[in-house]
Amino acid sequence: MKSSFSKPLMKAFTILLSFILLTGGSWAVALLDSASAAVGPITVNLTETQEAFKNPLKGFRPTRFMNDTGFSNQEYGTVFKHYIKYTDLENAASDSVQKIKDWSNTAWAGIESQNKKVIPRVFIVYPNGGEYWPEGVTHGDVTTQWTSDVLKNRLTAFIQKLGQAWDNDPRVAYIELGLWGNWGEHHIWPDKLADGTDRIPLSFQTALGNAAAQAFQNKKVQVRYPDTFQNFNFGFLWDSFALIDDLAGGEGITARNVWRTQVNGGEVAYDWGQKEIQPGDSPNDTLSDPNHRNYVIDWIKKTHTTSLGWIDLYDAGNSAVSQGAALMQKEFGYRFVINQATFSGSVQPGGSMNVAFQVVNKGSAPFYYNWPVEASLLRSDRTVAWKGIFSNVDIRNWMPGDDWNSSTRRYNQAPAVQQVSGTFAIPSNLTAGTYTLALSILDPYGYKPSVRFANTNYYAGGRTPLGKVGIGMDPANQNIAPFDSLKPDNTLSYSLTQTPYDGGYSGGGSTDTQAPSVPGNLAVSGKTSSSISLTWSASTDNVGVTGYDIYRGGALAGSATATSFTDTGLSANTSYSYTVRAKDESGNVSGPSSSVSATTNASGGGTLTSYEAEATNNTLTGAAAVSASTSSSGGSKVGYVGNNDGTLQFNGINVSAPGTYTMTISYLSGEARSAQLRVNGGSPSTVNLPSTGSWTTVGTVQTQIQLNAGNNTIHFSNPTGWAPDFDRIQISGGSVGDTQAPTAPANLSVSGKTSSTVSLTWSASTDNIGVAQYVIYRNGNETGTSAATSFTDSGLNSNTAYTYTVKARDAAGNLSAASVGINVTTIAGGTNSLLLDNFDNSPVWPGTNDLGQWSSANSFVNNVGVIESGALKLQYNNNGWLGSTVSESIGSYSKLVIRIKGASGGEQNHIQLTIGGVTQTLAAFSGDAITTGYKDIAIDLVAKGVNRISPGQLEMSFWHGGNSTVWIDEIRFE
Repeated sequence: MKSSFSKPLMKAFTILLSFILLTGGSWAVALLDSASAAVGPITVNLTETQEAFKNPLKGFRPTRFMNDTGFSNQEYGTVFKHYIKYTDLENAASDSVQKIKDWSNTAWAGIESQNKKVIPRVFIVYPNGGEYWPEGVTHGDVTTQWTSDVLKNRLTAFIQKLGQAWDNDPRVAYIELGLWGNWGEHHIWPDKLADGTDRIPLSFQTALGNAAAQAFQNKKVQVRYPDTFQNFNFGFLWDSFALIDDLAGGEGITARNVWRTQVNGGEVAYDWGQKEIQPGDSPNDTLSDPNHRNYVIDWIKKTHTTSLGWIDLYDAGNSAVSQGAALMQKEFGYRFVINQATFSGSVQPGGSMNVAFQVVNKGSAPFYYNWPVEASLLRSDRTVAWKGIFSNVDIRNWMPGDDWNSSTRRYNQAPAVQQVSGTFAIPSNLTAGTYTLALSILDPYGYKPSVRFANTNYYAGGRTPLGKVGIGMDPANQNIAPFDSLKPDNTLSYSLTQTPYDGGYSGGGSTDTQAPSVPGNLAVSGKTSSSISLTWSASTDNVGVTGYDIYRGGALAGSATATSFTDTGLSANTSYSYTVRAKDESGNVSGPSSSVSATTNASGGGTLTSYEAEATNNTLTGAAAVSASTSSSGGSKVGYVGNNDGTLQFNGINVSAPGTYTMTISYLSGEARSAQLRVNGGSPSTVNLPSTGSWTTVGTVQTQIQLNAGNNTIHFSNPTGWAPDFDRIQISGGSVGDTQAPTAPANLSVSGKTSSTVSLTWSASTDNIGVAQYVIYRNGNETGTSAATSFTDSGLNSNTAYTYTVKARDAAGNLSAASVGINVTTIAGGTNSLLLDNFDNSPVWPGTNDLGQWSSANSFVNNVGVIESGALKLQYNNNGWLGSTVSESIGSYSKLVIRIKGASGGEQNHIQLTIGGVTQTLAAFSGDAITTGYKDIAIDLVAKGVNRISPGQLEMSFWHGGNSTVWIDEIRFE
C-alpha cells in the first residue's frame, strides 16, 4: 500500500522518532510545511543526572598542610586549602613578588592538568607546628606581638605582594585572608591580648581588609568570623561547621547574607565539642548516618556553602559512606541543570543558527566568576568543527534558591529558571553535513570546557550534547547517544596563560526587548567652520546602553560609545540639525532626543592645514617607524608609537596668531587605544582614540589645542601601551583672543534635597569654542564649580531657604549670564529625624553611611551603583543587593522614609526590604508606589513590628523578577 506521507514529511518524522528513541527525553518540535525540505526549530527536554561528580571550585575540599609535598586524590576534590608558611613567601621586607611566584610555580606544578585549584592561607603561627615570623617583626610576648604597628604595616605591604602574585593566577580559586593569629584564623585562643580579648583588633581588620580589597580585584576573599571585618564585603569560613557547640558561627554567616557575591566555606571540626550529637564523631559517621548527614546538608543550604574540608577524609570504600558522600556532593555550591533547549534544525553555510536553553541552579550557591558559555558543532568523532560564545550571558546570575526549609527539604524561595539564547553566524566555509550541537562552560584560561551541566546528556571532555544540526542540509538523524558518565571523566584541564578565544561570538540572541531611555539635554558643546561638537545626558537601560547613533537632518552622521560626538567635514557658515538615539546590546533603539541646531563658523580664520605623519621634518624616536598604507592620505603612516618607547612629533605647525585651534587626528586602529599629547613641550593630556574597525581603515578624532603664533610642535606618545597608527593631523578654526561668553545655563531645577544638601541639574550651555565648567552661586556667592550639568551643595542648615543660580565659563575665562534663579528649602532636621544616608558621596560611596557604619552594594548591572546628582543610581536585572548597617537603637523614631524614583515607575514590587527582623517587598511595607519623580516612601515601623531597639542592617535586594533603574536620594528615620 502506498504511504500517505510526503517524502520531506516522512524524513522529518524519521528524524524526530530517532531523536526520541535515542535521547530518552520528552520532545516538542515545530514541523515545517510538507513542501519544505528544511528542518525547523527543534526543542528537547533534558533529564537531570543522578550522578555526583567533580566540578571546579566546589565540593569536598581536601587540605594540603604545611609539610605536605603534593595534592591528594579525593574522589570529588577540585579545590584544595593550602596552608603556607609566611617565611616561605617572604622573610625580609625587601623580598620580591617573584619569590612568591617562584614558590607557587614549584608547589603547584602541574595541577592545571588535573583541573585542580587552591585556596591559599598564609600563616605565621601554627600551634604545635612552629612559628614563622618574618625578619624585623618583634615577637615573643603573645599579649603584644600581634598588635604592633610594625606587624600591621608589614602585613598590609605583604598582602599587596600576594595580590600581584595571585590575583591573576588561574591556579588560585579564592583567598583565605589568614596571616593574623593562630593558624591564621584571626584569634589567639587560648591566649589573650593585653586588653583581654583574643580576636583580631579592629585596627588590623581595617588595615588588612583595605589591603585585601585593593590587592584582590579578581579573586574572592574569605575571613574566619562573621562578626569581624564588618566594613568589608568578604565571604566566610566556618571552621567548626555545623558543630552544635558553635552554631553562632552559622547564624552569623546567615545574618551577614553575602552569599550572592561572596564565597562561604568551612571545615567540619571533629576534635572538640559534642560531636556524638551533631554533626557526628567522624567523617564516616557524618556521611553514613542520615540524621547527621541531613543536619550538615541543612547548614550547607542555609549558609549557601560552596566547599567543606575535613569531612573529605571519609572512607570511599565503605558503600554506606560513599552513598552519603554522593548525596552531599550534589548539595555543595552550584548544580546547573538544563531543563530544555531549542535550536535550529538546519542552517545554510554563512547563515545564522539560533540556540536557546533553560537552566536552573539546584545547588546551594552561585558560581562566583564570569566564565563564558560556549555552543559548539561536533563532528561524528566528537572533535570540534565550529564553536562560539554566548555574548550576553553571565553565569554568576544563575542563582540557587534561598530561605532553606529543613522540614520540606526545599528552599522556600525556589531558584529561578534562567533563559539563555544566542544567534550565531555559521562560517560560509563550514563543510555541509550533520553535526552534534553541544554546550559547555569554559575556564577562560585556555578556553577549555570545565564547569559541567548536571544532565544525563554528556560527552567526556566537558560537553553536553543537545541534538543534531544539518549544515547546508537536513540533519541525517538525531542519534546523539551513547552518553558518557560524568564522575569517571578526569580529562578536564586549564591553561596557565590567558589567550584570545579562537572561536566566534553570539550575534545577539537576547530575550531583552526593552529599549533604552531617550537621551536628554542634547546640546552643542563646540563648533568650527567644518565641525560641530555635541554632548547629551546618558540614557539608562534594563541591561546596559552600548552606544548612541547621531543623526544629522534625519540621516545617520555617526555613532559614539560616550555621551559626546564631533561631526566633521561640514560646510562653513551652514546650519545643521541633530538628534541622538541610544541603543543596547540586543539592538533595541530608543526614541530620538529633542533636536538641536547649530551653524558652523564662517570660513575666515578656519583654514584647514594638513600635516602628514610621515613627513621628513617630523621627529620619530624609539620603535616608531614609517610604513606603506594605501588607505592613508599620503600613502604612508607612522606606527609603533607608544609602549614607553616610540614617539612621533609633528614639527613646524605654523599659525599666524595665538589661540585655540581644532586638531583633527586621522589614524588607523583595529582596537580602542589612546595617546599622550604634548603641545610645545607642555603638560601631557590623554586623547582617547576608538577602534576604526581595522588596521586598514582611517578614522578621525578632534580635540582642542592651544597654539602660539609661528611654529609649534605636537608630540604623541603612550607610556603605558601602544598608540594607534597615525596618518596625519589637520589644524583649523583658530580663535584669536576669544571674547565670546557661553550662553546662560537653562532649566535649572532641584533634583533632590535633604536636611543638609541641595542637588541641582541644568541644561548645557553652548560656546563658540567650548564650555569648560559651570559656576554655582548660593545666595549670590560662589559655592562651587562643576564640569558636569549637575551639582550637590552640602553643609547646609535644615529647614532653611536658599537661592541658586548657575553661570557657564569657557577656557578663556569668559563667564555667561546667570541662569534663572531657583529657590529651595532644605528638609527639616534636628531631633525629629535620623539620617542613615543621603548619598552625597560624603562619606565616599561605597564604604560608610552617615551613621558611620558599613554601607555598600553588589551584583548590580552597574556593580556597586554610582552617585549621580546626589543620589545612588542602581541598575538591576533581577539581581543586586544593598546593605547599610544601623547599629544604634531607633526606638525614638516611628517611620523609615526612603526618597526614591524609578526609570519607569512601579519598581516597588522589584525591591525586597529587610529591617529589624522584618522582610517584605517595598510595596507591602508601604502600600505606596515609586514614580518617575522623587517621592518619599514612608514605612510605619511600629505597625510592621520592626525591632527598633536592635534594627541590625537595612537590606534591599533586587532579585525578585524585575529590571529597571532606581535612584535613592535619601534614607532616614523620623
